[in-house]
Amino acid sequence: MSGNVTIFIAGMVVVLLSLLSFSSNCLQRFNDWLLFSKYAPLVTLGIGGTSFLINVFHLSTADFGEHKFALLIVFGMVILLSFFQMRELLSMRGLAVLLLVCSKVMLDNVYCEPILWKNCFISFIYLIIIFSMLIGSMPYLFRDFLDFLIKSKTSRIILGAFSMTYGIVLVSIPLRTASQYLFR
Repeated sequence: MSGNVTIFIAGMVVVLLSLLSFSSNCLQRFNDWLLFSKYAPLVTLGIGGTSFLINVFHLSTADFGEHKFALLIVFGMVILLSFFQMRELLSMRGLAVLLLVCSKVMLDNVYCEPILWKNCFISFIYLIIIFSMLIGSMPYLFRDFLDFLIKSKTSRIILGAFSMTYGIVLVSIPLRTASQYLFR
């Protein structure tokens, strides 16, 4: 996939998520799904863990590729045993794994491509990586943050407006690049 397409899709996702963040009902349903659904850990950690194991399977020799089968067994057991031993807030940890895997894919797509304002997108990805590491290590903080957003209308509006603006900037990057090539 092209880097411009990746930036456009990421921008559209940010715009859609910012539209959902304006509604406390949507945030409440998302919070309830993450906290109380039996299927949320299966979806988030299932997709994220499977994608991570696929990445481990495709490691090169320089990236511990000669140990990839041992790594597959160890990480596969960690993912499977987490469904039985770490049930509390497991869906939020799975969301962190899913965000990290998606961040790797997005960074790989824009690597070495001459894209206008690429640093704006890369800084966004690094913020996602930091955010997902915080979610993975301390998921109760994300749960408390969602509760705070549900209760505070002004914080929801500020966060939604900021993320909407940033999403529009991300969407406009590939459109501006395309217009430069079209109207030379």
